Amino acid sequence: MNIEEFSKILISALEHARNKIINSREKIVSLGENRFGDTTYNIDYEAEKAILEDFKKSGIGFTLISEESGTIDVNGGGLIAVVDPLDGSNNAVRGIPCYSVSICISKSYKFSDMIVSGVINAVTGDIIFCDGKNVYLNGQVKKPSSRTELPLTLATVIPRVYGAEDSRYSEKLLKILKHVKYPRFFGTAAIETAYVSTGNLDAFIELYPRLRVVDIASSLFMAKTSGAFFKLLNIENELDLSYNGRISCIMAANQVLGNKILDLIS
Repeated sequence: MNIEEFSKILISALEHARNKIINSREKIVSLGENRFGDTTYNIDYEAEKAILEDFKKSGIGFTLISEESGTIDVNGGGLIAVVDPLDGSNNAVRGIPCYSVSICISKSYKFSDMIVSGVINAVTGDIIFCDGKNVYLNGQVKKPSSRTELPLTLATVIPRVYGAEDSRYSEKLLKILKHVKYPRFFGTAAIETAYVSTGNLDAFIELYPRLRVVDIASSLFMAKTSGAFFKLLNIENELDLSYNGRISCIMAANQVLGNKILDLIS
């Protein structure tokens, strides 16, 4: 199967999941906790179900790694698909219009074997897609910004210090906030990190290990493809897509900006 066929499966699944989310958001019900201990809702499972349906329909064997249900073999298992059916559930529940769906497909659990990835803005329907050659926003090729001056960057900076016992984290975070004039925090890391590769944001900074593979796998592939800078702060080796731990991460539009951020916190 070629990249074009994988692309069709992925984009169809993104759109199907988005439709389920839109149709379910007026009747959201808590269903308990997911495998990470977070509150999960019917809207999360409806989106996951839609994605599963599209992958089953393809007839290809996939092993899905989903935020909600964990590992699921589809059509006997095979290629790896990392899925976040609804990133930004709390926003959706509270009626804040900022949440997304993320899917990527890989030949194996190795990040270097990624084939395609995509993130859909579940509110607007905008799709950010990567085929390993380019990153596209609604079909148009996009590039990271050329911004290199930290005070002028439009950057997501995760400001949460709750649960962070190490005082060095707070000190580093304050350093960043003192140098970034236009910080942002949307509450949906999947699309915020993808925006670095499309030029909508200049950087994404999460200093505390809080992210999961399902949050950022798609956008890491986009960053690699687009030439954006990225650094996993607490992982030295190649990312394993089955990794269940938490991740701290910096993404920046370019190497110059990325190094300036690293210099601030080193």
